[in-house]
Amino acid sequence: MKFDKALVYRIRGVRTPLAAAVLLGALAALLIIAQAFCLSSIISGVFLGGRTVRQVWGTLLVLLSVIAARGTLAWSSEVTANRAGGRTRTELRERLVTHLFALGPAYIKGERSGELVSVLCEGVEALDPYVSQYLPQVVLAVLVPTILLAAIFWIDVPSGVILLIVTPILPFIMAVVGMMARAETKRQWRSLGLMSAHFLDVLQGLTTLKIFGGSRRQVEAIRHTSDRFRRTTMRMLRVAFFSSLVLELGATISTAVIAVEIGLRLLDGLMPFQQALFVLLLAPEYFLPLRLLGARYHAGMTGKVAGQRIADILNTPVAVSQPPARPSLSQFIAGGTIHFERVGYIYDGQRPALHDVSFDIQPGKKVALVGPSGAGKSTVAHLLLRFIEAERGAVLVDGTPLEKIPVQQWRKCIAWVPEHPYLFHATVAENIRLGCEQASLSAVIEAAQLA
Repeated sequence: MKFDKALVYRIRGVRTPLAAAVLLGALAALLIIAQAFCLSSIISGVFLGGRTVRQVWGTLLVLLSVIAARGTLAWSSEVTANRAGGRTRTELRERLVTHLFALGPAYIKGERSGELVSVLCEGVEALDPYVSQYLPQVVLAVLVPTILLAAIFWIDVPSGVILLIVTPILPFIMAVVGMMARAETKRQWRSLGLMSAHFLDVLQGLTTLKIFGGSRRQVEAIRHTSDRFRRTTMRMLRVAFFSSLVLELGATISTAVIAVEIGLRLLDGLMPFQQALFVLLLAPEYFLPLRLLGARYHAGMTGKVAGQRIADILNTPVAVSQPPARPSLSQFIAGGTIHFERVGYIYDGQRPALHDVSFDIQPGKKVALVGPSGAGKSTVAHLLLRFIEAERGAVLVDGTPLEKIPVQQWRKCIAWVPEHPYLFHATVAENIRLGCEQASLSAVIEAAQLA
């Protein structure tokens, strides 16, 4: 799936900081013009006009004020953009965790947990520089050169024409290098996901590996996987450094062309010194946003690749319906008879898990599901927990279809102990309180005794 920028723009409180960062950058461009004008005026007045420092003191104070204001605007723009990046990280991670919980184990079972952890950690972190650096710079790379080009055209038309001619070279170089970088970035991200998934799988099965003497083989496998990730990372870095070299070279040559053109006209007396110096000071600033975009392009590309995987997860539909809450249902849910009526379910549209399964679960009775691995016991549990819905037949609670009961109301009436219970890194009391965080200590002790 292609990365959709709306994934970022729909996050609360992101659009305004990004717009503010761009606005501050545009104001800084106006200060660049003022800085170049003041500096060229001072140098021209002192070295050619014979003015003293006292005579240019007012202009010098203005120059110092402009430099300070430009630095303040640059700092404010960066802080504002970083705030947008922080909000993106926080909200996307919360949305991912919430959606994964809603998808349930039926979805997670088909994924590698290490890869999902990598998406939640490194993937979300990769979107921070994409939002805080790349997105504002894309706009500034167009806006700032346009403002400076207008000022250069106003002062000296020939220099503006030359800049207008050489400018498309840099975006063309970025496009060519970007096609190379995109493939390397995807390859590196895929390699990172495989390494994370494999490493976590090994950690989870470390005891089994030790028992059967397979730990040494996995050491070699981890070494091979990490070495493959190192090679893909180095290839991506080579592309990044090469693109930076080409962009710097292109910007330097373009600035040199402007300098030579201005120098020749200055020697022939066709251009005043202050005007020539003003244009020459603006030329490097004109190419600076494009160079910064090239430097941040690879961070943006990594964010795009990570964002594609995040979008894939968030766009995965939840398998169960969400009817509105009905308080009247709570009275009979806990004491109702659960009836499976010719229930059928097929995984991925191909692998049948249940076929015409019918049975009753009476209140207060114990029912055991017995069968070989793959017989559908876990599928029945997933149906009861509302992680999936029956494709054929019906699951009824006192005659009410299970899908008509709100998920949260239904799950409040169910206690679930998995095949392999997991104790989180907390106290025993905190583990018991997972189902009811407000439970008192006496209630926790009573629950432990009943268990």
